[in-house]
Amino acid sequence: MYLKTHILILVSIFMVSLITPSTGSGGSDGSPDSDGNINCVNCVGCTNCANCVNCTNCHGCKNCNDCTNCTNCKNCDNCRDCQRCTNCPNCLSCEDCSDCKNLRNCSNCANCRECINCSGCKNCENCTDCKRCSNCSDCLRCTDCKNCTSCEDSANCNNRTDCKNCQC
Repeated sequence: MYLKTHILILVSIFMVSLITPSTGSGGSDGSPDSDGNINCVNCVGCTNCANCVNCTNCHGCKNCNDCTNCTNCKNCDNCRDCQRCTNCPNCLSCEDCSDCKNLRNCSNCANCRECINCSGCKNCENCTDCKRCSNCSDCLRCTDCKNCTSCEDSANCNNRTDCKNCQC
């Protein structure tokens, strides 16, 4: 009798698990759900998410966090209006990012690092108040840069090299 009751309970649990719909949160063991999502929370347009949290219009996310308008993210973190990110971290108004780090008002970044008011960046590094950068490096108060290098209080730069209190 005990064995029959035990088997009946196990069969009942199995049947319930078959008809219970997926919540989009992946398996509790970290395995993906039927949509390929893992550990999601407030997803919306998911696709290849992973360790999601507050996703929204997801796409190719990976180690997500506080996403929003995601697209091809990778090692996400505090994303926001994402697009084609890669090694993210503390993004904000992202766009065509790449090897990101502490971006803020990003735009057409590339090999980013510790940017802040970014814009048309390219091979960034230690940016700060960026604008129309290009082959950046150790920037600070950038503006209309071009082939930068060791900038500092920059302004209407162009083919700079070892700048300091620039104004160009």
